[in-house]
Amino acid sequence: MDNLTVTAAIPVYNGSEFIGAAIESLLKQSHAADEIIVVDDGSSDDTAKICLQYPIRLVQHNENRGLAIARNTVIKQSKSEVIAFIDSDALAAENLISVLLSGYTGSDTGGVGGQGIESNIQSVADRWRRAHASQSHGKREKVVDHLFGLCMSYRTEVIREVGGFSPVFRTNGEDVDAGLRITAFGYRLQYLPQAVVYHQRTDDEASLLKTMANWYTAGYQAKKINKAHSRKLFLGVLRHMVTDTTHDLFIENDITMARLGWKVNQAKLRALFNASS
Repeated sequence: MDNLTVTAAIPVYNGSEFIGAAIESLLKQSHAADEIIVVDDGSSDDTAKICLQYPIRLVQHNENRGLAIARNTVIKQSKSEVIAFIDSDALAAENLISVLLSGYTGSDTGGVGGQGIESNIQSVADRWRRAHASQSHGKREKVVDHLFGLCMSYRTEVIREVGGFSPVFRTNGEDVDAGLRITAFGYRLQYLPQAVVYHQRTDDEASLLKTMANWYTAGYQAKKINKAHSRKLFLGVLRHMVTDTTHDLFIENDITMARLGWKVNQAKLRALFNASS
């Protein structure tokens, strides 16, 4: 489907550390995007100044309105048949757009996405995230119920048809919610593991605990709103408390990772109980 036009898009908020490299990775694609749109969601750092150094279209919000609304701005602005999103702290592999477009094999394909590879490992928290919180559906191509926000694309007409992203989700969960609505409309979401971005985020213990709690809070809300068996998340965390600890102790041989993982899974459970109460 190389004849499809494509907008490559990055929503960003206070992303000056990584935004330049993210834009450069889109400018170096083997299949060039027809346009690149960056939505600066009310940043107070040098994000906009950095973006203006590149041949892209910069759209600025005058205040921080949240990730879902930043994505919706792209949807309103795009002139292409497909919108491909990457995160501001991700580097797109050179063939990313080409691979994503290859997944649009029929009119019922509403979106195509890939995975993030954790590639900036500087701490125990980073090692734990790489082992247990990768944004991936695995090593095989498959039809899925949602795509990961750091590496996802949609037919523009489809994401518009379902109403775009829900502004309820300011920082997390908008990708899960949109995916569930798209599949409920009868469209397929195709996961291609060969579609890759390299995630540059780093964490310490505090930021990892906060991130995981936010993920699970938003994930629960998205599934509950869409009547998608949200309570299965509780069983998943309980299972991970065993499997993650076993992996860290006997595969990684790292008791520090195991201790951190126990704290992370406790934070997940607290987030789920709070979200369900």
